[in-house]
Amino acid sequence: MGLDGSAYKSRVETMLSWFDEFSDQQRNIFLERLLGSCNVPQMHYLSSALEPVLHESCPHNCQDLISWLPMSISWRILSYLDPVSLCRASQVSACWYELASEPSLWERLARLPHWRPSDKEVQRLINLNTYEETGLVDWKSVFSDMYRLRRNWLQGRYTVRTFAGHTSGISCVQFDDTRIVSGSSDCTIKVWDIRTNTPWCALTLVGHSATVRCLHLCGNRLVSGSVDSSIKVWDLSMDASGCWSSAACRVTMIGHTHTVRCLQVDDTKIVSGSYDHTLKVWDLKSGECRNTLHGHTAAVICLQYDEERIVSGSADNTIKVWRLSDGTCLLTLEGHQDAVTCLQFDSEKIISGSVDCAIKFWSIKTGECLQTLDWVRSEGHRGVVRDLQADEWKIVSAADDKTLKVWSIESGQRLLTLHCHTDGVTCLQFNDRRIVSGSYDKTVKLYDFSAC
Repeated sequence: MGLDGSAYKSRVETMLSWFDEFSDQQRNIFLERLLGSCNVPQMHYLSSALEPVLHESCPHNCQDLISWLPMSISWRILSYLDPVSLCRASQVSACWYELASEPSLWERLARLPHWRPSDKEVQRLINLNTYEETGLVDWKSVFSDMYRLRRNWLQGRYTVRTFAGHTSGISCVQFDDTRIVSGSSDCTIKVWDIRTNTPWCALTLVGHSATVRCLHLCGNRLVSGSVDSSIKVWDLSMDASGCWSSAACRVTMIGHTHTVRCLQVDDTKIVSGSYDHTLKVWDLKSGECRNTLHGHTAAVICLQYDEERIVSGSADNTIKVWRLSDGTCLLTLEGHQDAVTCLQFDSEKIISGSVDCAIKFWSIKTGECLQTLDWVRSEGHRGVVRDLQADEWKIVSAADDKTLKVWSIESGQRLLTLHCHTDGVTCLQFNDRRIVSGSYDKTVKLYDFSAC
């Protein structure tokens, strides 16, 4: 109901006189008690009345906690943000932009395993974003390039170049920063210069008398294996004018009695697998066979080795793990329903692909099958898996269903499917920025994920 006007005015004057006599602490206590007695209408009125005058005598950023704190503490707070949130924070004000541009924040993000590409790619990005005058690294730009690259892989943003010149299907490809090398059923090896926009090959190597089935490019050394049962070592060094006119076959190794289907090379040796059911270890300099590994009961189709082990896959549906030093078979893995066509391994696991259209993960220590990626459960390939490669976070596979697929190595989830070839995809290789693939459609394609 309230009081009448004269009584209300008298009591208000009395309360104000008392309020004038209170100390600051007593006034605060009185206001706290008074606010406790207020209802919603009074609270709403206070909010509206105080808003324009509440910070009238304060500095312009009195409510900005970040800018009032010591910079080291502000950076520590911002270090908990993900990259997108950190970019949004930099748009709040000029002060926040300066704080969010602190190089150590972006260097920390660039060094996180989730975003970090290979060491070679990291070094390339650091060199690209280092100021010549000061030698300082622009870590924000380094991380920006990393982030964009990962996003492009996940969202399927890429450009495609096509290289045509072979007269039969492509059976194998290798590439580096300047060139692609492809082997074909037309018995030739072609070298393509990816620094130019021309789709025509820069060099054709002739020497094999049958289909070139496998290649390994290591610097200026190229090693090839063929249906003619031979292994050839080629020198791809350029002459003084920057041309490959001096490229030539330096060594031919004879020892297998059937198609040389797979090989790998380093500075001292070559390991090869053949349809004659054997693997051979060769001395690179002399061309002599050091050791022959027997154990598979059908063609050896794929292999990989490291300092201690060789792992091979065969048309006998098995994978074998061998000791490199003496050729002893340590483990035989059984589980594929058809020939094992491709594989890759590290210290923990083996990843394999097969004619049965499945990709399997195996424990390299126990031989146990850990996971299977197929069409039914994982939207996998509908055709023979011809080739695969993996890095720290993804697998790329190629198959007779005319597609390449990108998978998460952690979850097995299919991330991306590439439909560019018009026939089965027979081979692939990738690095942090590119995939190169070859197909029965006689073309080589280059997918560039850094160009978008």
